[in-house]
Amino acid sequence: MVKSAIDRNLDTGVTTVRLAGGLTPGNVPEVRTVIAKAAAECPAAVVVDLAGLDHDDDPQLTVFATVTHDAQLHWGVPVLLCAAGPELRRGLGAFRTYVALYEDRAQAALAVNANVPRWISRHLPNDPASAFESRAVTGEACLTWGLPDLRNKARLVASELASNAILHAGTEFDLTVVHTGRYLRIAVQDGSAVMPRVIEMLPAASALLRPGSGRGLRVVAALCAHWGATPVADGKIVWALLKSE
Repeated sequence: MVKSAIDRNLDTGVTTVRLAGGLTPGNVPEVRTVIAKAAAECPAAVVVDLAGLDHDDDPQLTVFATVTHDAQLHWGVPVLLCAAGPELRRGLGAFRTYVALYEDRAQAALAVNANVPRWISRHLPNDPASAFESRAVTGEACLTWGLPDLRNKARLVASELASNAILHAGTEFDLTVVHTGRYLRIAVQDGSAVMPRVIEMLPAASALLRPGSGRGLRVVAALCAHWGATPVADGKIVWALLKSE
């Protein structure tokens, strides 16, 4: 049995996946899914902490080469492995062409920083002005990162996600914007566990564009390649991906 724990660090933009237990043929698909889901949220990087993981047969370790390749191919997100024990490190040696393996999380963090991820974060209050701030921060990021063609769409998406947090969650929130190379990710983490939903009935254009109406998520869905909501311990993250390639 493999247990997993996920830590999404807003200060660094890095998601850490901790794995513990025994890796077997039966739970390889579970491990692949956990890491793939973390990468699909398009953080600056995914660090997989292997300190608590054991394995019986080396061929099972191909899962790490597979998820590393898929994360880069589909999302442009780097996956870094760290803290493997001696036996696990030896087994992974056969896949060093395909995986990035580091001694510990500190070294993995240094490697992420060396690549200078395009990532910003802002903690914003539960105030209507925060929607405008989110719009401005996102627009400035697009210009700074050389993404002028995405600027208008990204500003609208950021404004809508922020407005939903302000009006429906009613809490402070964190805005993060990440450019992985393949996608621009815009995410808002608020303090409410209530998941967002798209209003099925097609509203009038004026209602559709009204910030925070709930119907505005139809705009997010229409503009973005992917969007979703991820529950976390103290609320949720609502995220959207704009294709940049």
